[in-house]
Amino acid sequence: MNFLLIGKPNAGKSSLYNILTSGRNNIIHKEEGTTRDWHKSCVKDFKNVFIYDTPGVVILNDKINKIHFAELFNLADKFIYLIDFKEKNFDNEIQSINKLRVLNKEIILIINKDDNNEKDLNINLFGIKKVFFISCAHNLGIEEFYEYLEQFDAEIETKNQSFYSIAIFGKPNAGKSTLANSLIGYNRITTSPVPGTTSDFVEDTYNYKKQSFKIVDTAGIFKKNKIDNNSINFKAIRKSLEIINRINLCIMLIDSNNGFDSQIKKILNILINQSSSVLIVFNKIDTIKNKNSFIKETKLIVKETYSQTKNLSIIFISAKNKSNVNKLQSTLFIKSKRIIKKIPTSKLNACLKKSTDDKPHPLIKRKSVKFKYAVQINTSPLTIKIFSNFSKEIKQNYKTYLVNNFIRTFKIEDSKVNLIFTSAKNPFN
Repeated sequence: MNFLLIGKPNAGKSSLYNILTSGRNNIIHKEEGTTRDWHKSCVKDFKNVFIYDTPGVVILNDKINKIHFAELFNLADKFIYLIDFKEKNFDNEIQSINKLRVLNKEIILIINKDDNNEKDLNINLFGIKKVFFISCAHNLGIEEFYEYLEQFDAEIETKNQSFYSIAIFGKPNAGKSTLANSLIGYNRITTSPVPGTTSDFVEDTYNYKKQSFKIVDTAGIFKKNKIDNNSINFKAIRKSLEIINRINLCIMLIDSNNGFDSQIKKILNILINQSSSVLIVFNKIDTIKNKNSFIKETKLIVKETYSQTKNLSIIFISAKNKSNVNKLQSTLFIKSKRIIKKIPTSKLNACLKKSTDDKPHPLIKRKSVKFKYAVQINTSPLTIKIFSNFSKEIKQNYKTYLVNNFIRTFKIEDSKVNLIFTSAKNPFN
């Protein structure tokens, strides 16, 4: 059962959404219009009851502004109309509700900010039978509404889908939302030439060759000295970075016109050091005159800048014209079949033994360096701990040699491989 949250800006839709979904925290801010795209999540403990949070509804020229998500209205089974108890004039809400009636779907009225549990409001004005008085700020009336939703949670277990998760990162106006829309297949996310349009990360799903993908469009990452710590953008950026290690693959989207600048390098360093896998995508290639020369030079710059991560893939696209988007989809599909979560310890040690036998480490203090044991201790990024003597004196070029052998043996792509050397005793001996 799908419920669509509707109401004026700052009525408390995102607050109610966060309480009901308990974990999918939309950004809440005193500034109006914080929610600029719609969000979806299941209600806590209910597998089959979903809540959609939308931008605020405003009547302009007898038309409902921001009700332009045709696909979303088709998905919704019922509308939840949220109003502010403290409002003095409800003409706008009444007009909005009357407009929604033509869609022939049940409307549930929720009156928020009834902080003193007064319930002193003429509900007959709205002509709606099912009404709840709540206060998100004081957690009043939520339990009653939660119990109402419980009846719609079907007892039939739904089949679990395995999603390959992708998040798109980049500077403002790099084309992240346009790319996400191209992958999803329709204009799911609001796009604009104005930087910072996406103020909260937006997620949705799409299917490609029978594989399910979850796509997350994140807020554009501004330079630190250009954002106010109390602003929506600051909260959005912080929230976007928190999801890095929960995603299968992070796309670093770069505007080809801006090049590989210091801000891009900082973002990419974060992704390489914290994520499971990274894919570099240069957007707006259609605006570059000498494409072949640009592609050749760009690949060389990336290779030289990230010499320690030699397995980074680079794709050049135009999200707006959908040029090479098919190639990107195909690449993502291939990578979804190559998820490396855990390398078997036996195979890891077999690779280590062969590598060290083929090319022993130079003697240290006239003694042999012995690599006793290897174990994977992390996946984001892939981290391998190696037990050896002289652990603090292993030469850098030998570390690189081992990393390259691990990458080649286990066909690791678009992921940094970290090696940690320790002289502690092998715990399994």
